[in-house]
Amino acid sequence: METPVDVSVVVVGGGSCGLSLSIFLSDLGVDHVLYERHPGTSILPKAHVINQRTMEIFRQHGFAADVVAKGTPPSQMSQVIWQTSLGGDGPLDRKVLSDIDTWGCKAGSKQRSIYEQSAPHLPTNLPLLRLEPILRDVAETRNQGKVLFNHTATSFHDAGDHVLVHFKDDKGQQSTCRTRYLIGCDGGKTIGQQLGIQMNGPTGLRRIVSAHFKADLSSYWDDRTGIVHFANPEFGLGMRSGSLLPLGPTWGRRSEEWQMHFSIGVNDPQVPREGVEDRIRKLLKLPQLEMEILSFSNWVLERVLAEKYQQGRVFIGGDSAHRHPPTTGLGLNTAVQDAHNLAWKLAYTIQGKSSPALLDTYQLERMPIGKRNCDWAFTSKCHRLIAAAIGLEEGQEEANKAHLSHLMDEKSDVGRAARAQLQYIIDGQAIEFKAHEMDLGFNYQPGGAFLPDQAACLDSHPRHQTYTPTTRPGYRLPHAWLEHNGEVLSTHDLAGRHGSFLLITDGEGLAWADAARKAASSRSISLKIAHIVEPLSRTREEEYCDLESQWSRVKEIKNGGAILVRPDNMVMWRSMVPEAPADLSTVFDSILRRP
Repeated sequence: METPVDVSVVVVGGGSCGLSLSIFLSDLGVDHVLYERHPGTSILPKAHVINQRTMEIFRQHGFAADVVAKGTPPSQMSQVIWQTSLGGDGPLDRKVLSDIDTWGCKAGSKQRSIYEQSAPHLPTNLPLLRLEPILRDVAETRNQGKVLFNHTATSFHDAGDHVLVHFKDDKGQQSTCRTRYLIGCDGGKTIGQQLGIQMNGPTGLRRIVSAHFKADLSSYWDDRTGIVHFANPEFGLGMRSGSLLPLGPTWGRRSEEWQMHFSIGVNDPQVPREGVEDRIRKLLKLPQLEMEILSFSNWVLERVLAEKYQQGRVFIGGDSAHRHPPTTGLGLNTAVQDAHNLAWKLAYTIQGKSSPALLDTYQLERMPIGKRNCDWAFTSKCHRLIAAAIGLEEGQEEANKAHLSHLMDEKSDVGRAARAQLQYIIDGQAIEFKAHEMDLGFNYQPGGAFLPDQAACLDSHPRHQTYTPTTRPGYRLPHAWLEHNGEVLSTHDLAGRHGSFLLITDGEGLAWADAARKAASSRSISLKIAHIVEPLSRTREEEYCDLESQWSRVKEIKNGGAILVRPDNMVMWRSMVPEAPADLSTVFDSILRRP
């Protein structure tokens, strides 16, 4: 007889991964409890760029509007610039050296149009200290009394048919919870360590000094700018460069809070909190700037990936499974997407709608994505090349100043050549700031919870710049705008947030719809049907109108074909041509690992 449990799932960790997982589990009807050792959410800004895939996940679960309302307006995160200083009156001061458009946010640009056609939301920018309170509020509202901060998981034991989780509250009271599954979203601090999971990859890459402060920089800031990289060869090691970004809550030049990053060698002395104000004033060349330091941290860059994401009834996700440099902003986004992948699989297993073998596909699908994102963040950066092109090489002080002077000389051939070369190198940073395919074009490998078809493999862009929508199984469902009974919605809205599968067909796919309903009903699986038709082809009220023929351009199936989509909006099967509808029971049984 199976041991009774107190709760179906225990989530350890109340950061972005754990809180997101809690929200998803609540929407899927899974009884769970979350333990977080800290009294509240992050006090450090940490991650801030939220990409289109994560935004559409938030949309699916009903709180994207809250994130958009607090996040950076797209126009105010549409460029990154390289500049000598904000203040000063010397010949090399206040000079913009170069810039690059970013994240598809520049109004009127071709890139903006592509991003808008690719997903229901543009990327946004919201530091973790403002995002996590949104996640916590939603999680606590949907799972009242079971999102427990000030509760520390101290140890656990996987007993085979359940897991015993030992924890204590803020008064030191010890308790034990029996659960079917334990999920470690604690940054690797407890669960992964106790499992003995090795984190493989290089560590100690660079030390980053981060200062979060209040100041009025409204007289010096360009409203379009998301980040300024400062480059000043006048200063010595560790002082000649830094990155500054606004943190809101008002955005653009009126931002009340800011964050400055300095990068130093990992073996250099740790930068103390004392005197950091003077360090910032010196780099910005604003000696009289009034500021208040709100938080301060030293942290070390690493690129590490867990050797496994699951052991028995225990799983890990987010920073517990992968940690890497912040290039392309993949950390937070990968964590939320880990949770999104795992949540519906837990729900279907716990509710008896799938075999427990479905849970094995979490590692099969997400671990290669974790490796891909770790490797990308580790290798896709041009900062050293940019520093050399500006003139920031160590031990070359006079040459550095001469090089910067050439950059500022707009009349000479040497100056024009130097600026052109710098812009050429900075344009290479599109690999970081325009990696659209990294955000939306990922795919899961065979063996996951989908049935591959015979379509030729989709070649990826070597620098992941170009996202190509596809309905190939194992890929994200393409976005298209639809109209239904006067409501405009995305294809990503069709499945809903409560664990339904989705069949997409057209006006000729009635037989597919009947076959899918029969297979789903016999397995107690929730299924939604969407007949998507051209505007002038609508004949029935339940049909969805393909606004501007967007769906017809990306669907890749002929009239009468069909596409099955998982609850996480990943394509799991398709029939590209009209044919006599097969018994879809075998499709569902294969995906859900049912015998």
